[in-house]
Amino acid sequence: MMQRSEEAYGLPYGYRAKVGLIVVGPNLNPTPEICRMLPPYVQVRETRIHMEPVVNVEECSKLSARLPEPAGLLTEGMISPILGNNSAIAFACTAGSLVGGPGWDKKEIEAMESNSKGIPCTTTATAVEEAMRFLGFKNIVITGPYIEEINRKFKEFYEASGFKVLKVAGLQIGDLYEMGATKPSQAYQIAMEAVVPDAEGIFIACTNFRCSDVIEEIESDSGKPVVTANQATAWHLMKLLGINEPVDGYGELLRKVPRVTG
Repeated sequence: MMQRSEEAYGLPYGYRAKVGLIVVGPNLNPTPEICRMLPPYVQVRETRIHMEPVVNVEECSKLSARLPEPAGLLTEGMISPILGNNSAIAFACTAGSLVGGPGWDKKEIEAMESNSKGIPCTTTATAVEEAMRFLGFKNIVITGPYIEEINRKFKEFYEASGFKVLKVAGLQIGDLYEMGATKPSQAYQIAMEAVVPDAEGIFIACTNFRCSDVIEEIESDSGKPVVTANQATAWHLMKLLGINEPVDGYGELLRKVPRVTG
């Protein structure tokens, strides 16, 4: 039998915090993965932007121009004169938030915040960078489902951000529907193949790559902390919202607190 939360009973949804996710059209996994990693009192809203189901540099480069409108639409459902505005918005796409090179994510944040009426915004690429710094990563390996031209963009972006990328490994999948149908066991396998002794951490890219179920297993078997695209996005949203509660079951990143000091 489901148990009613006495804390939340009789209170409006989103009474403590609200988040908005901008998700690429065909993607199956960002919203359910991020939702399970947030406290239950955080209300999640989602909207979509169009993308052809082909993951390459050309298609990913088209996404930035589409961000201001969905940011504005999410804002309409997140600003409340009664509940307040403790809200944050994320563009939940890794490749789409770094494909243009260093600084691409910052331009996307500026574009979203130009239409978000004061609600802070982030991207997955930004969240991952901050999460890796939070855990003290300097030497990293990157893994995920991508093809080589996307992998090269990841290496370029995070090396420009100050990390030493020791290895990049991908499943060579270029179809978004195929990415969305991958199994957590595939994420485990490619992560374990990518890890090298000198790496201080593992970054598993792509919000459409389902891997939240194996974060703890990868950390245990590799001896390395793991940052994933959806986990980092959830972490950064909580940081923007001032949420300092630990979240168990999804790796060291979500257990480590405080996220926000002062």
